[in-house]
Amino acid sequence: MPIPDNTHTPSLSILIVEDNPGDLFLLEETLRLTRIPFENVFKASSTAQAIEILGKHNVSVVLLDLSLPDSSGFNSFSQVEAYASAIPIIVLTGLADTELAIETMASGAQDYLIKGEFDERLLSKSIQYSIERNRIRLSLIESNESYRNLFFNNPMPIFIWDLHTFEILEANDAAQKEYGYTREELLRMSALGLRQKSNYEKIKTFAKEFLDADVTKKSGIWENTKKNGEVMVMDISSHKIDYKGNAAILAIHNNITEKIRLEEKLEEERLLKQKEITEATIQVQEKERYEISTELHDNVNQQLTVAMMYIASAQQKYPADAEVLKQSSGFILNAIEEIRKLSQTLVTPLIKHFGLSKAVEGLLDDVSAVNTLQIELTADTFFEEDIKYEFKLSIFRMVQEQMNNIIKHSQAKHVNLELARNTESITLKIQDDGIGFDINQQRKGIGIYNIISRSDLYNGVVDIQTSPGNGCAITITFPLKDTILI
Repeated sequence: MPIPDNTHTPSLSILIVEDNPGDLFLLEETLRLTRIPFENVFKASSTAQAIEILGKHNVSVVLLDLSLPDSSGFNSFSQVEAYASAIPIIVLTGLADTELAIETMASGAQDYLIKGEFDERLLSKSIQYSIERNRIRLSLIESNESYRNLFFNNPMPIFIWDLHTFEILEANDAAQKEYGYTREELLRMSALGLRQKSNYEKIKTFAKEFLDADVTKKSGIWENTKKNGEVMVMDISSHKIDYKGNAAILAIHNNITEKIRLEEKLEEERLLKQKEITEATIQVQEKERYEISTELHDNVNQQLTVAMMYIASAQQKYPADAEVLKQSSGFILNAIEEIRKLSQTLVTPLIKHFGLSKAVEGLLDDVSAVNTLQIELTADTFFEEDIKYEFKLSIFRMVQEQMNNIIKHSQAKHVNLELARNTESITLKIQDDGIGFDINQQRKGIGIYNIISRSDLYNGVVDIQTSPGNGCAITITFPLKDTILI
C-alpha cells in the first residue's frame, strides 16, 4: 500500500520518551529524514517528564520507549496512556520484546517499531497510520453514525465477522481493494477464507477466547491470502462488538508485508556484515600467526642457538663452571623446543599440500605425543577435493581450539573426532569423556566463541551437548553448498 500524500497534513507535535542518548539521536535523525511536517519535538527521559509535557502541550503522537529510569515494560505504557488516552502511542522496543509490544497494542497502543530495524519510510508510515487509526478509534467511540462513514471510507481494510459462524458480516472499500474480492463475494465468505489453512485452529481458539473469556480487544500478526493466492502479513487489531444483536469482531487490518520484508532484509544485511567482519578478523589472525611463527623460528630460535654455542665455548674455557653452564644449556634447549612447538601451532597448516584430514591427523599426533589422551579420528566418508581452502582452514582451527579446551579444562582420557560428509552437509564432531559442565551456567569462553564465529561464516549449526560429569560433545553441521568450490 503506498504511503499517503502528506502535502496538506498539518504540522505535528511529537513527544519522544527515550532515556538512551544514542537511541534518541538516531530517532531524531530518522524523524528529520521523513516527509512528515512537525512543528515541535518534545523530549522526555522518564514517564514523569512525559506526563508533565502532556499536561502542558498539545501532542499529536507519542514515541514511547518501554525501558525508562522510573518505570519499565507494560507499566511505562499504562502510566503514559493514562494521560494520553486520546493520543496515538507508538511503542519502541527491542527485537526480544515484541510480545510485550503486541500486548501494549492490545491495550491501546497504535503501533510498535523495533529499534534499529526501521528507516524513515517505515517511521513515516507508522506515524501517519497510527494517527489515522487513533482517529478511527476515537470516532467510533464518539458516534455510531460517524463510525459508519469512517468504516466504509477508511484507507485501512476493516472487516466485521461473526464470532460463532465466522461469517463476514461487513467489509469496507479498502478491504475489497486489498484482498481483491468484491463486497458481494466477501459477504458470502467466512473469515477462515482469508486465512492460511494452517491457521484455522488458531483463529477458532482466538474466537473462543472472545466468547468464553472477558476479552474485548486483541492484536496479532496473521498471514492472510488474497483472492489471487498472494500471501500478506497483516497486523490485525480486533475489537469485540455487538453487531445487529450478534457477537462479532471488528478487525482493522494493517498490511505489514513490506515492513516484515524490510526487517528480514536488514537482518540479512546485518548478518552479512557480521560475516565480513569475522572473515576479516580471521584473516588478520592468520597473518599475525604466520608473522609471529616466522619471528620465533627465524629470529628468537636462532639467537637461542647462538647462546648455546657461546655456552659450549664457555664450558671449555671455564671447566669449573661446567655443571652450571650445562644446566643453562639444558634450559635453553628446552626453550628452543617449546618455541618450536609454539611455532608449529601458530603456523598455517600445509592443508594445500597434504589435505585437511592429514593436517588434522598431524595435529592430533602432536597432541598425543605430549599428553596421555587417547584420540580416535574417523574420516571414512569425508573427501575434500572440491572443498574451499578457507573452509578447510576454519575446520582445522576449530579442531585446534577444541583440543586446547579439552587439554586445559576437561580432564578427559579419551577423545573421538569425526569428519563426515554426505550429499547435503559436512559434519565435524568432537566428543570427550571429561568432567563436562553446566551449559546454562557457564559462560562461553573465547575458544567456544571462536568456534561459533568461524561456523557462522559457513552457516554452520553448532550443537553442544554436555553436563557435569558427562563429558562434552560438540557437533557442527555445515550445508554442503556453502563449503564447496563453485
